[in-house]
Amino acid sequence: MTQEIKKVKTREELIKWQEEIYELEKDASAGVMSEEEQERRVNNLLDKNYFHRRLEELRAHKQKLLEDLAWVEEREQLLLAEIDRREQTAPTTNSQHV
Repeated sequence: MTQEIKKVKTREELIKWQEEIYELEKDASAGVMSEEEQERRVNNLLDKNYFHRRLEELRAHKQKLLEDLAWVEEREQLLLAEIDRREQTAPTTNSQHV
């Protein structure tokens, strides 16, 4: 590939080379997909209930995240309340040293 770059002389050649790369990249994949996996994916896309199932899965995941968020917010409030309580009941060290 480095040798090909060195051979590019003009702007037009560079643009043509770039277009070829873009054309090749649009169909690139990170690995080989088995025929079974390809067939499964195509069938999923053709199945009219596929997107309804995916939507339900997404909503279930969203609900779990909302529950987790509620738990975190509750813990946050408990910590803030404890910090506030400790600050109100703690003796002020600055006024004793003055």
